[in-house]
Amino acid sequence: MFVYRIGAILIGLAFSPGHANAAELTGTSWRLVEIQSMNDTVARPENPSRYTLEFLPDGRVAIQADCNRGAGAWTNDGGQLQFGPIASTKAMCPPSSISEIYLSQFEWVRSYVMEDGHLFLATMADGSIIEFEPMEDPTARVLGEDIRISDPRELQSAILTQLFDDYAIENAIETTPDEVDAFVERMRQGMAEKGLAAEKDLSAEEAEQVAVMREQMARSMIRQWKINRALYEEFGGRVIYQQLGPEPLDAYRRYLEARQSAGDFSFFGDTLEAEFWRYFTDDAMHDFMEPGSQDEKDAFAIPPWERKS
Repeated sequence: MFVYRIGAILIGLAFSPGHANAAELTGTSWRLVEIQSMNDTVARPENPSRYTLEFLPDGRVAIQADCNRGAGAWTNDGGQLQFGPIASTKAMCPPSSISEIYLSQFEWVRSYVMEDGHLFLATMADGSIIEFEPMEDPTARVLGEDIRISDPRELQSAILTQLFDDYAIENAIETTPDEVDAFVERMRQGMAEKGLAAEKDLSAEEAEQVAVMREQMARSMIRQWKINRALYEEFGGRVIYQQLGPEPLDAYRRYLEARQSAGDFSFFGDTLEAEFWRYFTDDAMHDFMEPGSQDEKDAFAIPPWERKS
């Protein structure tokens, strides 16, 4: 049955007149169902809503690949669908992610067909068939981009990620190699003190993977700490204890209120909006540092990678 279905799709890709009409793709939004390779391997996302493809009206595409985002152009020349180079972020997604597999497909796509409301893309020599289903209606809009995530926590994360990225760019917040090296060394020391340093038991390849993961984690945490410090200095307010470090909760709320008032993000439903704001307004959810305490004074005074043990 499966072979018959794929064969029918391939015939459709080759002969269906519908696949030459690129206008039918403009303005459509899709989420990934699966990537079927001709060697019978199938890659399916754990959460399809985190793997999306949007054909924007300006001839460009917006792609979400789990924790990464990509953008590029697409063309339809004589019925041959092709994507230009896809520029994407390089965040470290969870081990179960198929982000890299998904992003690697687009440069090889050459045609498409619609069948039963689904979109099928075919790569060169029919090396793989990429199946999509229509995305649900948008739940929020951030910096002019629609977001289609219905889970409240994931939606909050998506909104904060884009706004914090924008804030970091506006305020020239970056990490330096020396900061990363110092942070990684602190991580090594902390793990060694807890008896968790077992790199001597790893192969060279595994040790290299661990080193890359540590560096990516260090860059991410340093950058977020700097964003938090900048927001705290700008907006002030109370600070809460969090597992990954102090968080300026009131500064977050004031910053987000300003961005929402400026029209930088909005919601398409009251329920999700209320759930989004609950984290920033319900004090019972958090453990606050005592105002004026030494913990609060030290929260953003000394970078974690410079503190003495």
